[in-house]
Amino acid sequence: MRAKKFWIVLAIVAVVSLIVWLIVWQNKRDDRPFNQYDFPETINITNTTDHDRADTMCMVLANKILDLDTLNMIIVYIPEVINEGEMEFFGIVQHIPFKTNQFVLLLNPKMSMSSLMETLSHEFVHIGQYIYGDLEVYPKYAKYAGDSIVFADVMYHNRTFEIEAFSQQSRINKELKRLLWN
Repeated sequence: MRAKKFWIVLAIVAVVSLIVWLIVWQNKRDDRPFNQYDFPETINITNTTDHDRADTMCMVLANKILDLDTLNMIIVYIPEVINEGEMEFFGIVQHIPFKTNQFVLLLNPKMSMSSLMETLSHEFVHIGQYIYGDLEVYPKYAKYAGDSIVFADVMYHNRTFEIEAFSQQSRINKELKRLLWN
């Protein structure tokens, strides 16, 4: 009986050690310097958050993945009042009306590097939807690919533009990681 307990405790210690090692390895990996790129001067990202690498990630997403040569964006924190409801948002992108390729990106301050990358990958799908004319968002509804979606009638995860963003974010995130750290 004692031998069985010993092996159970040993197995638990091994699993916990492996998890700690993976977390430490991931954090070290995320601290590596990014690959260097030249970006057009017409891509301007202003980052007002403590997510100090978000601006570079956005430049790579815009120029190297979406193939944009013009983008103006300000990155700010999501106001706390928005996340007081049932759902916590990690990112929200808002197109500035009547301005070409100008956006406000709102980010949750409580994100790890991997969550930040996944969130940015998702939000840049929406930026592509805006830029290519597929998405228009209004206070109570959105127009996506010619269809009107009333927010009160369609749950967040069932909105077609969100379905597209969720379906593409992993692929884009993988490409982002490859471009950042190759």
